[in-house]
Amino acid sequence: MTNIYFREYYDKLIFSVEGHSGFSSLGSDIVCAGVSTLCYTLLNTLLNEEAGENIRFIKNIERDGYIYLEFKYYDFSRQRVMGIADAVLTGFYMLEENYPENIRVV
Repeated sequence: MTNIYFREYYDKLIFSVEGHSGFSSLGSDIVCAGVSTLCYTLLNTLLNEEAGENIRFIKNIERDGYIYLEFKYYDFSRQRVMGIADAVLTGFYMLEENYPENIRVV
């Protein structure tokens, strides 16, 4: 089971993904591929936002079966950053709807 956590805490956003979906064997798991694609889309989009000085990463941890992103946004960039987060979360919710045994957004 893959668990997706997303929280807003004052001017910080915390996002983490833990676990493997278990849908299929390693290397052919379409749920895991979807989760990975969404995670790296979010990460790379946020890295671009950091380069544009719209956010500041506090923590960025990546390892097998785990990603943790914690970053601070600024008042002027909140709407833009939340729009990015909402778009990626929509993808996670769609995966959860189609594969409820393998992914959970909490």
